[in-house]
Amino acid sequence: GEGSGGNSDGVKVEEGVDAASSDGVHLFKPHGRPVTHLEWDGSGQRLYSASYDGSVRCFDVETQTFEEVFATYDDSQNWKKKLGYGLDTGYRYWVQHACLDTRFGGGDDKCLFLATSRGTVVHADLRLREKITFNEELSEKKINSVSLHPNGHTLATAGLETVVKLWDIRTFGQTKKGRGGKTSKLGPGEPSTSSEPFAIQGAGKSINSAFFSPSGSSLLTTTMSNSLDLTSDFHLQSGRVKPTTRIRHDNHTGRWLSTLMARWHPGFVGEDELFVVGSMRRPRTIEIFEGHKGKRIKDVQGEALTAVASRCCFHPRTDRLVVVGGNSSGRVTIAR
Repeated sequence: GEGSGGNSDGVKVEEGVDAASSDGVHLFKPHGRPVTHLEWDGSGQRLYSASYDGSVRCFDVETQTFEEVFATYDDSQNWKKKLGYGLDTGYRYWVQHACLDTRFGGGDDKCLFLATSRGTVVHADLRLREKITFNEELSEKKINSVSLHPNGHTLATAGLETVVKLWDIRTFGQTKKGRGGKTSKLGPGEPSTSSEPFAIQGAGKSINSAFFSPSGSSLLTTTMSNSLDLTSDFHLQSGRVKPTTRIRHDNHTGRWLSTLMARWHPGFVGEDELFVVGSMRRPRTIEIFEGHKGKRIKDVQGEALTAVASRCCFHPRTDRLVVVGGNSSGRVTIAR
């Protein structure tokens, strides 16, 4: 049956639609605007979702309920006691990308990175003493992805500014730079501008995503210059860095389809690293590449793949490859 409930923030949650149906599909609507990111925590029991509406919610598999764990707010006095107070600057502000911060282990991932349309990156620590660890302006334009290196301090950002930037998050501060290098304290929700990237890579056109491999030995970038770029040991370099391998790849999905974002297999580390990406080719295809030289090793095709799979990922299991592709009509195809 269909039921709905609310929470303390007055956000309606669809508890389940046709939960008893034979196809095993459960439909939830925890957000009021498009969902930009979904990620399971280390235990596999909780699914985090982030939305343009500035909220992050956590789905508990056991109880089948969503809880709001973080949200951005404007600077009106009503929200002064909220953790995300002042972060939402209103016009043209939204959360573009989010990812869990897994540095603290234990499967209880209570910290996350949020990238915004205004070029800021926020780190929210949602453990016992909730706090905003940093709110840093890292771009003049929208940031499409953030990725933390396994070393725990190198952060890659990429987006409309057409460059990948590498940052040392230990240099992020609580000040903004003014004329003549003078610094001043920040107002509520105001981003810091205290840091500079230590390495950059130009793509010529906007960048859909840039993700470190599980070992951290390579950065995988999906660009609107129609390339998939692999850069070895990017985190150990400085200044302007060129890709180690550039793979020609049609990434122009057009205006009506979601962008392509190549993603690593989370379970293979080192020599066995793989990545997957959708394709504009016909017949419709999901492509799998080995992660060192960027050689395409497998094409996934079939009658069930009826449209461009804009967003693809691997299941983390390593005993056999399981690929999931989602298209812009909301259809998900699983191949194994």
